[in-house]
Amino acid sequence: MRKKIEIIAEVAQGYEGNEKLANLLTKGAIASNTDAVKFQLVYADELATPDYEYYQLFKELEMMPRIWIDICQKIHDAGKKVYFDVFGLFSLDMAKQVGADGVKLSTTEFYNNALFDSAIIQFDTLYLSVGGIPTEDIDKKLSALSTEQVDKICLMYGFQSEPTPLDENNLNKLGIFKDRYPNFRIGFMDHSDGALDDAYYLPLVAMGTGINTIEKHITLDRELEIEDYISGVTPSEFIKFVNLVRRFEPVLGLNSLELTEQEEVYRNKATKSVVALCDLKSGDILTLDTVALKRCAKPITEHSILEIEQALGKVLNTDISIDSPIVKEDL
Repeated sequence: MRKKIEIIAEVAQGYEGNEKLANLLTKGAIASNTDAVKFQLVYADELATPDYEYYQLFKELEMMPRIWIDICQKIHDAGKKVYFDVFGLFSLDMAKQVGADGVKLSTTEFYNNALFDSAIIQFDTLYLSVGGIPTEDIDKKLSALSTEQVDKICLMYGFQSEPTPLDENNLNKLGIFKDRYPNFRIGFMDHSDGALDDAYYLPLVAMGTGINTIEKHITLDRELEIEDYISGVTPSEFIKFVNLVRRFEPVLGLNSLELTEQEEVYRNKATKSVVALCDLKSGDILTLDTVALKRCAKPITEHSILEIEQALGKVLNTDISIDSPIVKEDL
């Protein structure tokens, strides 16, 4: 049975270092029936130097551990998981302390080997962004992993161009990643324009590539233009999004070419079988003048003859009336 696609409500920096805002976004994400909620766990001095243009913004995102503990508890009480983007060993350890179920290393931290090595030891779930990373670097990072480590990792493809234009999403890469790294889970980070219907449809298209996870931004109100709102949808819109994914998820079916029960029914109704064009007697030799392929009232079974070549030149061992099917045992 195909596993359910995991949906992650990505708050990112949308909480703006404000406890009330963080709790409202948490409440909205939980109400959407998402599978998990994710925040960026930011500590300015771990992420940038004081002269970096967004250093002060990063500083304003810092919140006390007690706030994160409370948020994690609320998410867990609702039966959801909580993840954090981490940007160094300090935020990694903090994520562990406050109760995270897993962490994500964004493209920013792809080459931070010490962080990767520590994260895969401390957590059973690790999301690794491969957006913007050359395949040779991905190959190098993944080639030395053990089976146990591979099972922990979900490779996440996508990138933010605020928003990312539709024709830049390159969803075919998801299928290529799946073929190139068959033992890894694959996820899509959706950064489409949250103000457009694209925000609903793009992830649905991505589902067709066989992904395991969809990460989508959530915001309280796009008119407020809080951090990371550009690709975000509101809680009520996120509910619609989750419902759409769950509605269309079953159409993907199983990873098998075996016919389903309904396909068997369709085949049996649609397929022709060999029938008699006239009353036939035991001992008659079948020819194109006496048999043909037609649909008839009797259903197709394993005994039916579906290719007329299998009947031509054969001798009947029983009488067959006109328009009746001829089965293998009749020859």
